[in-house]
Amino acid sequence: MKTKRIPIPSPAPGHERFLTVHEFGQGEHKAYLQAGLHADEWPGMLALQHLMERLIALEADGQLTQRIVLVPYANPIGLNQRLFGKFPGRFDAVTGQNFNRGMAIDSDDLIDRVRSELSDDGEANDRIVRATLRQMVEEQSPAYEIEWLHRTLLGLSLDATVMLDLHCDYDAMPHVFYGDHQRDQGARLGDCLGFPIRLEEDVRGVVAFDGTHTQPWVCLSEATGKPFSRPCFAATLELRGQYDVSDDLARRDAEGILAFLESEGFVRDSGAEHQPPSGLTRAINVDQVKVIPATANGLVTYHKELGSRVETGDHLADIVVLDADGPKRLAVTAPTGGVFFSRTHSHLVYPGASLGMIASDERHIEPGQQLSFR
Repeated sequence: MKTKRIPIPSPAPGHERFLTVHEFGQGEHKAYLQAGLHADEWPGMLALQHLMERLIALEADGQLTQRIVLVPYANPIGLNQRLFGKFPGRFDAVTGQNFNRGMAIDSDDLIDRVRSELSDDGEANDRIVRATLRQMVEEQSPAYEIEWLHRTLLGLSLDATVMLDLHCDYDAMPHVFYGDHQRDQGARLGDCLGFPIRLEEDVRGVVAFDGTHTQPWVCLSEATGKPFSRPCFAATLELRGQYDVSDDLARRDAEGILAFLESEGFVRDSGAEHQPPSGLTRAINVDQVKVIPATANGLVTYHKELGSRVETGDHLADIVVLDADGPKRLAVTAPTGGVFFSRTHSHLVYPGASLGMIASDERHIEPGQQLSFR
């Protein structure tokens, strides 16, 4: 294992921030994994610590066949956000920007740069595109600290063959996001992790960190019709909820990730002890996820557990109205049928706040949109 520290330009006199990067193995292909881009999401940070232990041992045994890069905390800016004992960590305090948005590559520029160089040789095309992506990142001129962070992370990750971004929800079943053009790899990732909910995205629209890595390849393929051998596979792993930080869960997730890396040719004979999904799996497009908004302020109490199959009109929750003349509850019913897989852990809610999400069979947002910018 090789470890390096990459500084982020100082935000103020007397301050220093840096990223710690661990690199394993050698080879043409790179797998990149990071955790904590939303700095208030900690399960992935622990999972990568367990994965690091396994990779150190596998490297010593000569079982790594390609390069693997781990960034155990991807957001030192957010990790320094403390407000009266709380850790916000999701938005940049200077610009207000979500740390997991706003870093997409200009695909039109990429197409213009490489169109004349591409041939019918998929492997050669891969090398051309990855070299150009690296150059485009190097040419960026960041101003704000968050822009420096994004540039640094993309400089490490954008030429990867596999990119896994570890996140978590507020309170949720484990689930995974990936591009709808990579269903087979996404399903295999879900199987290795034992995650029952798989959410497929149209990456040609608004993208987060994962889609930033796959969008250029999709746009290139559509614009040129040229073949690619191993375009980047990228996914966001939602490791349950913010309070699901335990060695048992982290070890299980690390084993699932290791099994997937082995299936992608980065590791051999890992002996990964992954658990297949229990019960039925559900793969749907992101536009089939229904976000349930609160209609009033008050305290929310739930009547359905995560993983419950619900039908339209089922009693999901109550909002207890605190400023009514007497005891008052507003029933929250399921707006659609499906699997209730995510809910808030902030029980004091306000109008418009997300109470949870249902994986359904119906379209609820336009393809290419993110579920939420909150």
